Amino acid sequence: MNQIINNDIYVSTNGTKATINGIEYPYLPKMKGLNNSIINGKVYIDGYELKNGKWKRTLKALYYYLF
Repeated sequence: MNQIINNDIYVSTNGTKATINGIEYPYLPKMKGLNNSIINGKVYIDGYELKNGKWKRTLKALYYYLF
């Protein structure tokens, strides 16, 4: 289980779902939860960004995943 705390954002992952500030979001099939980042109040996991309650593959998320 990974846990990250950054300002007001708390992320806990167990491999099948991510809990962000008490709200559970399921992982997409390709996500493993190995690379978690919180930058400027945005959550990035394995090259996906959480936008409006849904995981989206974005260029910025891919950048944070690779570097």
